[in-house]
Amino acid sequence: MRFNKDNVQFIALLLLIGYSLFLQECRQGTKNEQPIYRVDTLVKMDTILPPPVIVKLPQQQIPAPTIIYIDSTKNIVHKALIDTSKHRPAHIYQDSLEDENLTLYYSSIVNGELLKNSLDYRLKIPKQITKTVEITKPVPLPVSSLLLTGSVGASINQFNSVCLGLQFVSAKGWALGYDYDLLQNIHSVNLGIKLVQFPPKGAKKKKRRNFVRNFF
Repeated sequence: MRFNKDNVQFIALLLLIGYSLFLQECRQGTKNEQPIYRVDTLVKMDTILPPPVIVKLPQQQIPAPTIIYIDSTKNIVHKALIDTSKHRPAHIYQDSLEDENLTLYYSSIVNGELLKNSLDYRLKIPKQITKTVEITKPVPLPVSSLLLTGSVGASINQFNSVCLGLQFVSAKGWALGYDYDLLQNIHSVNLGIKLVQFPPKGAKKKKRRNFVRNFF
């Protein structure tokens, strides 16, 4: 059996391709694949309460109690109605705490034990509130304008000049004008530039109005 040259080359090519595929599979099989880890971000939130505000009041001496008489319902009996056979004596303590906003009042009835306790307060409301409002007078903004001008002139001997013209005044501070002398038949053009600007009268003054509200 004889193989020609083309058949031999074809078989050799197939063997080379097969050997290349075999090597590729071996490389992929022995390759160490490292797992991919995803980084997760954990956010922890918590509520932190601010520290309590402790107001320390100056130590005060306990006021001396007042002797009163109470009935069976622990109510205070008026002096004119006191009956020692029906009413029993007790001590009442009264005092107050005060700051710039309110005043606290307390009253405690004691007879060996706390029989009755009441707490009340009074807000300090201002009797008068004054509100000052400043009113600024508005100042008009400068605008451009067109003026009709006229002038007359005379020498020592005779009256020899009468002029009419137009003048444009710009809001930016310059002016351009044209004049024609009717007697002398002369045309003239003039240009002006602002040197000094005076503020309007009363532009910087502020009016103050006071509004007063009374509390009764």
